[in-house]
Amino acid sequence: MNHAIVCKPSPVKTLSVSSTPLRELLNFLIYGRYSELLTERARRQVVLSLIKIPSTARELKEVLGAERLDKNGKLFFDCETSENQIAVLLDNQGAQFWVHYFRCGIGLVNLSFFSHLASAEGALTNQTRNVTHGSLEYQWFTHSLSADIFSGEMSEAAVNRLGDYFVEIINPTLVYPYSIYTESPKIKEPYKFVSGSLERLTEVLTWTRFVCEGLKRDRDPHGKTYVSPHMSINCGNLKDAPTFERATEVFINSVGAVTVKENAPYTVLHEGYGRRAGGESFDWARKNKHRIFLNLEQNKREVPVCEKIAARTRLVDWLKEQDVEGERILRTWKL
Repeated sequence: MNHAIVCKPSPVKTLSVSSTPLRELLNFLIYGRYSELLTERARRQVVLSLIKIPSTARELKEVLGAERLDKNGKLFFDCETSENQIAVLLDNQGAQFWVHYFRCGIGLVNLSFFSHLASAEGALTNQTRNVTHGSLEYQWFTHSLSADIFSGEMSEAAVNRLGDYFVEIINPTLVYPYSIYTESPKIKEPYKFVSGSLERLTEVLTWTRFVCEGLKRDRDPHGKTYVSPHMSINCGNLKDAPTFERATEVFINSVGAVTVKENAPYTVLHEGYGRRAGGESFDWARKNKHRIFLNLEQNKREVPVCEKIAARTRLVDWLKEQDVEGERILRTWKL
């Protein structure tokens, strides 16, 4: 799995799919068997070897292995105990892809818009994922995963394999492939630092990450101390100054806002936001030319404790050079 894409086991305990997406699945299966009916939808999908194509929600329940079908035609899946499906959550810098693989060879991907992974997980109601007609975007697909995968343990390696399988094998075959970008193109987009540099920006934010971990340990010794290495910067343009974008750690937000003033990347582009590759008014590549995505995890190497301790001293010295805003952070956080 590329470092720019986070893949983890899906936190969903119950998956519910309403009648409208199920009708689309029935059509999708018909087109898959009879490609001449709609070649666009069937052209690159794996061909399923279903003995009988289901024609009703009740027949779909048996094929997909759902636990329950309610009177409104909605299917419910137990994602914890059932061996009929497995799921992963992919996070690709501001978009989350909830990918469900069913044992019968059918899959479902559902997209949600959140700026951070924690926000997406927190949006689950009773750990239930509802896929409805208005669930932003969803697509059905077919897969050729081995049946053994559905009965084994979901180890970290298995989770990453399922994530890679979707990104590399499934996504390109979708009718509307999602714009999932790996790390290298994001860093190499054309922008210019009018002051400072990307190297200095990364260095200061790395110190900030280590200091943030220390602050969390000091305040709650028995709590969670992990701080995500993923951060993003909105480059400045003719209308707006560059801004630091992060929502989970207040301390990193404070330091990041000062960092992008000293190390200021600019571009003249000012595009709208979107997500679909085929949208009429949407150009993902141009949008990302004014955003920089950073992964501060240094090739997953173990960082020595002495280096993390030194980060605090370096960050304090740097903040003292930042005039009023730096002094305010030093006072507020008692560094």
